[in-house]
Amino acid sequence: PKRTGRAMSETLTTLGEVCDILGKPSSVLILTHTRPDADTLGCAAALREMLISLGKRAEIANDDDIPRRLKFIFGKEPDDEFDLRPERLADFEPDMIVSVDVSASKLLGKLEEPYAGRTYLAIDHHALGTPFAEKTYVGALGACGEIICDLAKEFEKRGKKTLDREGAIALYAAIMSDTGSFRFDSVTAETHMRIASLLGYGFDHSEVARRMYDSRPLSQVMGTKVALNDLHFYNGNRVAVINFTKKMREDNNLSREDIDDIISLTRSIEGVEVGMTIKQSDDDLTLYKVSMRSNRVVDVSKLCAVFGGGGHKRASGCTLNAASEYDAEARLMAVINEELAALDKARAFDGAGEI
Repeated sequence: PKRTGRAMSETLTTLGEVCDILGKPSSVLILTHTRPDADTLGCAAALREMLISLGKRAEIANDDDIPRRLKFIFGKEPDDEFDLRPERLADFEPDMIVSVDVSASKLLGKLEEPYAGRTYLAIDHHALGTPFAEKTYVGALGACGEIICDLAKEFEKRGKKTLDREGAIALYAAIMSDTGSFRFDSVTAETHMRIASLLGYGFDHSEVARRMYDSRPLSQVMGTKVALNDLHFYNGNRVAVINFTKKMREDNNLSREDIDDIISLTRSIEGVEVGMTIKQSDDDLTLYKVSMRSNRVVDVSKLCAVFGGGGHKRASGCTLNAASEYDAEARLMAVINEELAALDKARAFDGAGEI
């Protein structure tokens, strides 16, 4: 049976326990979340190299397309044919299944059915997740990549140097991605110390940043143009919203990847406290995928939890069924407006923005 409740998962409290577990199997399958970002992919790539250095066979599975700009994490170029779909591992029967940066089994997408109930260890940094593995380690850090970085140090304390240059590149990308290029308030002095240790492996960190953020294909630029045409505001311009329907994508010949990063546009506008994108599903026109970001005060994980989602205080998501994009937007805005009113009443914004 699938493990879907916290009571069914043993919580690990130290990375030493994680090291002990990972030292036992001779083969490991590493699961990543659907719609993969640099954190889940970077963690998986680095952990795979670490396990191989320990003499194990390790493979990675993901049910989705790998974004072109993130293929470098695996030593590939944007136009290279490359995926991590499990079909290529038909002959692989791992001794253990491990997930990284997966806070709930539904985030495995098509991998949930065959693998969620068999997952032995989950390594994650989402405090509000729903554990599904037999054992779960959650570190309250800005990126799951920070946990894998600390895991490598734990192995090194045991006389096993598991991290190499390629793994360091993957973890640098992971941490940079989930900390918003070190701009989010989840970043600590320890985050920068981890980054300093990774830079010691001798790679060009500016090239990593360029590949992630400054090498957009023209189609993605056009996606941003279409998004700007739909950008609208609520609550005294404190909420910025972009609503992307399937028809908008089809009319402008845009792929899902072309509009994946438009959420960052909404939060970057002066005066905006909550940025939100609402994207209609290709397969179910009543299903909408929502991404929320906040700048200083609003806990968007709390807002997304109302619709069964979650994530981090400053970056969260959810899905909901609605009769139309207007219905979805109205329901989401009702929750956001209520939260902003409560925060205004509590004077929560007073002093926000001070350095």
